[in-house]
Amino acid sequence: MVQVVPTGSTPEPQLRTGRGEPLLLLHGALLTWESWIPALDDLAADHDLLALTLPGHHGGPDAARPATIVSLADHAERALDAAGWDTAHLAGNSLGGWLALELAARGRARTVTAIAPAGLWRTPDAADSLLRKFRTFGPLIGLDTDAPPARPSLIRSLLLPLLAHRPGTVPNHVAKAMAAAPANCTIVEEIAEDPDLPTGFTGLDTLTVPVTILLPEHDRVLPPHIYAPLAPTPTREIRHLPGVGHIPMLEAPALITAEIRATVTRAAAARTA
Repeated sequence: MVQVVPTGSTPEPQLRTGRGEPLLLLHGALLTWESWIPALDDLAADHDLLALTLPGHHGGPDAARPATIVSLADHAERALDAAGWDTAHLAGNSLGGWLALELAARGRARTVTAIAPAGLWRTPDAADSLLRKFRTFGPLIGLDTDAPPARPSLIRSLLLPLLAHRPGTVPNHVAKAMAAAPANCTIVEEIAEDPDLPTGFTGLDTLTVPVTILLPEHDRVLPPHIYAPLAPTPTREIRHLPGVGHIPMLEAPALITAEIRATVTRAAAARTA
C-alpha cells in the first residue's frame, strides 16, 4: 500500500513503485503526485510507476526561472531519462495532461491518457478564463499572497467541490493532502505570464501513438465549452466520463485505471496487428 505523509508534512518529490511497463503520472496545477493516491495501488499491480511532483509545487524541486510549460515538460523529460525510460506510457491530469501531450510530441510516449487536459483551448480567451478562476480563488488558500491561508477545514470545503463532483467520496487523508498543496505552489503567476499559455498545445494532430482524451462531465475547472472541437482518429479516442469532476481519480479511481489500461491495450494491439 502507498503511504501518505502526515498532514502538514511535505511529500517526497516523487514516488516510484510497482512492476511492469513504465507509466509516468503527472498531476495538475497547484497539487502534487498525491492526487493519484487512490489509483496507485491498482496501477502498480502491472506497471512500474513514476509519479512526479512538478517543480515549484509542494515538495517538488525548485523551478527554473521563469517557470514555463516548456520548462515543466523539460523536467518531466529529465525524470524519464533518470528512470532509464526512453519512452513510457503517460497519464496526466489538467496541467499534467498538457505536459503528457508535450512529451508525446517529443517522442517520449508509448501512449497518452490525458484527463481533463489543459492546453486544448477553443480560443485564447479560455486560458484567460482559467486564470481568473485561479486569481479569484487564490487568496482564500494563501496562493501568491502574504496573507495566511484559511483554516485547513475551510480550504477543503472550498477546494474539493472544484476537484470532485462528489467530494464526500474522496478519502479523508487524500482530501487533507489536496488542501495542503495549493498554498505551497510558487509558480502560478509565472505560468500565467508564459507566452505559450494562450496558444496551448497545437501538436495534437501530429501524434502517432494511441491517445485517449477524457472529459469529465462535471468539470468545474475546465468545463467542456473551453475545448476546441475534438474528433476521434485511428489513434485518438475522445471519451466523456459521466458523474465525475476535474480530478476523477479522487472519486472514481477504478474508472481511471480502466481507461489507462484500455489505452495501453490499444498500443499492444497495434504492435501485434
